[in-house]
Amino acid sequence: MQTGQLYPSAGQQYAPSQYSQHQAHQTSLHIGGGPAQAGRSDFVHQQQTLVDSMPVDVGGKRTPYMPLEYDGAPLQAPHAQQSPVYLGGLLLGSNLVTLVFTVFPVLVTLPDIDKRGWYVGDDVVRLLEPIVSLPFQLLILLESRIFTQRPMSSASRTALIAFLVSAAIYQQGAGFHSASNMFKHAVQTAIAEGTAGTPQYQLLLDIKSWIRDTWEHLISHYMYAVGGILISFVNAYAFSDYVVHDSLSRVRSSGGFRAVWIANTLVYGLIIGSVAIEFPKGSIVALALVVVYGFGVIGSFLYRREALGPRSFGRLPVLQSYFWSYVIALVIIAVWVGKNKGFASRNES
Repeated sequence: MQTGQLYPSAGQQYAPSQYSQHQAHQTSLHIGGGPAQAGRSDFVHQQQTLVDSMPVDVGGKRTPYMPLEYDGAPLQAPHAQQSPVYLGGLLLGSNLVTLVFTVFPVLVTLPDIDKRGWYVGDDVVRLLEPIVSLPFQLLILLESRIFTQRPMSSASRTALIAFLVSAAIYQQGAGFHSASNMFKHAVQTAIAEGTAGTPQYQLLLDIKSWIRDTWEHLISHYMYAVGGILISFVNAYAFSDYVVHDSLSRVRSSGGFRAVWIANTLVYGLIIGSVAIEFPKGSIVALALVVVYGFGVIGSFLYRREALGPRSFGRLPVLQSYFWSYVIALVIIAVWVGKNKGFASRNES
């Protein structure tokens, strides 16, 4: 530990010994310290000792500097990787996986998995996407207040359950989509191999339409999309108080910080825009999401916190990134609707 290192807290700076005393005092006030709380005070002291000895990665450099605290109460047991650049990288990595795995099958036709063409490589890519991206989402949640607060509050438990349910819906949507394509291709083969004029022909056409229109294009697509959106809701809640304070202007102005959060904003905006274009009635659903949630919920929250302007960019990086992603998505939706003179999807236009 460097004895000369200063620690910021609520706009003030403290040397290591002073910082520990300050945080312990603030924590005791927060939990209602007193003789009856002696056991908890010992617990707080042990956790604060852990905080003081914990190296933190800030801007790619190892340092005992503690970069963040949540508004209203100091962090009592933050993770070693409590860095906004690290968190932004996790969000960017997850969104890049989703974007690449969903766009790649549209642009590139992969070889069939079996000789009859009933299961194709594109479907395998779509099935694997949640398996790769969901671990990123778990790592993101591990950096949130849900896991830095002890004991875990009932709201945090609810958010954790909501995350697990959302992840299950997300994965199930990918599974239904892959299975629907597999069954559809098998029915297509039966239709093509001389069933015309037979009693089974119309039945097979109806089965193919049911699989394609109901399960592939509607149910699986929207399970996939709803699961992903619900995960973003959990992230927004979990990081609603994740603040990079003005005293850390050197972190917010660093090239790594700006690059990772701007890139994450662009990529997530492209994902929302691509969903609007690709899914049935997607532009209508995405427009409602942008206006009601993006602007009505996140936008109003940032406005009350005076964090909508460009000068405040990075102070609430998670919520600000989501908000500007919705702005980008709105531009994409407006261009698409104007070009097609309506809300038709890519397959319907």
